[in-house]
Amino acid sequence: MKRYKAYRFVCPHVPKRHFQMARASGYFSGSSGFTLLELLVVIVLAGVIVALAVPSMRDTLTGNNLKKASRQFIGMERKLSGEAVRDQIDYILCLDLPNSAYWVVASDMTPEKQDEIKKNPQHLSSDVVILDIVGENSKKQSDGEARIKFGKNNICSPAVIHLAYEEDRMTIVINPFLGVMEIYDKYVDVPVTSSVPSNSR
Repeated sequence: MKRYKAYRFVCPHVPKRHFQMARASGYFSGSSGFTLLELLVVIVLAGVIVALAVPSMRDTLTGNNLKKASRQFIGMERKLSGEAVRDQIDYILCLDLPNSAYWVVASDMTPEKQDEIKKNPQHLSSDVVILDIVGENSKKQSDGEARIKFGKNNICSPAVIHLAYEEDRMTIVINPFLGVMEIYDKYVDVPVTSSVPSNSR
């Protein structure tokens, strides 16, 4: 009865019949709570859920980082291919492999202008790194500067780009006539003259 009076005092605007119904149903009689055993069960279940969710969440975030970087390459390839044909100028995608940076120059630019653009490169998103690039003649390059030319005749340099984020890998295959042709969610050795993988690791 004391609890009923206390609630009645705090909430005077609530009709009296509501408190009477609550008291009749036993709402104000006794106290309710969780036992120690129930709390332990909830904590254990929460721990199991977190343990199961963390690896899958990590895989999702990692996959998203590599997919975001691959979308950058796809977007650049389509943009540069289209602009090269439209402007009738060869565009060159320059890749700084050790720093995973890139910039774009045109064939009609002076060396001074190209050096100026090189000083302000862009970077791949989310700490994704370029492991190596396989260019013409299946020559693999993992250091220095690599170049992919997008010609005004709608033909680009063939290339296989290997990306990495932590322990995960991705392979992007650029065909000289079809552009970005294949994307693999692992490191795959693909000859630049074919889209069929020879082996993977």
